[in-house]
Amino acid sequence: MIIIKNLLPITALCAIVVDGSAGYVQKPISLCSSQEGMAAPEKNATMISEPHKYFPTQIKHIVDAADAISPDAIGLPDDQSYPVIDISPWLNPFMSSDKEREDVVNQVLEEATTVGSFNIIGHGIDDALFDRLYTAARGFFSMSLKRKIRFSSGDNLIGYVANRNESVAAIHKSGSRKEQKDLRETFSMSSPPNNDGNVRGPHEFHNAMAEYIEQLQSVEKAIKQIFTAALSSAKGIDIPATYLKDVEEDATGLLRASRYPSTPGFEDATKLLPHSDLGTITIVASSEEGLEEIRDGRWYKVPMRKGELHVSVGEVYTMWSNGLFKNNIHRVGKEAKKDRTEMADG
Repeated sequence: MIIIKNLLPITALCAIVVDGSAGYVQKPISLCSSQEGMAAPEKNATMISEPHKYFPTQIKHIVDAADAISPDAIGLPDDQSYPVIDISPWLNPFMSSDKEREDVVNQVLEEATTVGSFNIIGHGIDDALFDRLYTAARGFFSMSLKRKIRFSSGDNLIGYVANRNESVAAIHKSGSRKEQKDLRETFSMSSPPNNDGNVRGPHEFHNAMAEYIEQLQSVEKAIKQIFTAALSSAKGIDIPATYLKDVEEDATGLLRASRYPSTPGFEDATKLLPHSDLGTITIVASSEEGLEEIRDGRWYKVPMRKGELHVSVGEVYTMWSNGLFKNNIHRVGKEAKKDRTEMADG
């Protein structure tokens, strides 16, 4: 069985750091309950107890407030820059000082506890790999639908999924008839790439995705160590460096290549509705505009520059940190670049 991190079950013995102490949830938490309403986290609670109700209601409240200011995303003001954090001190700990690593932790803590997102550099992944990855992805998505369907697994988790066959709107509803299905097509591969459950794509595409997954392992490890150190600093207690990684147990990653194709008649529709990711963290690579997020109460465009990766906090980290880390609320907007391609690992 493959347990995907972005579909990570909230099961027994999830270690949570709460109010300066380590607590444990002994009872499984269901993500699928028939009860209605929202239960806000209490100060001394060990977890958001009903995430299936809490997060959709939280997101709707925040999105409605942002839309009331303006439903359109804008760029950051000239006197502000988007947070870009160099994580290389954590990838090369023996070549960096305690002070350098602490500075990274403080920067991540600031962003993770306010907006829940930031861009990173110093990740060590070569631009040439990104070029091969994007070229191979565009080549795959440019094939006929009849050919692409051959790489489907029969569900929406692994392999190819055609345009308008998934629905964020199932949870985060939209009043628009055009926004009931996600305006994207995807191809997904779990980690490790040789997993029996994977659908093997065309040779160059498969190899590029497999190499990218391999190189992301050290980046994910470093980011989770940084988040662990941030959690330790904020709570004022010692936590093992591998704490957040260990809590995931046997969960595996999922790399999803997405293309947001031009869809006649849907030019004025949001490509992917506002939501936050289910998992721990998501790492997004794209050199094309289109990603938008709520920052300081309104919609802003996220700059996606070549060589930078975008990190966003998911709902599991929000729960495991007892609300300290903020689940990032984002969307792919109406003005996304034609046939925008991205890679999201989570």
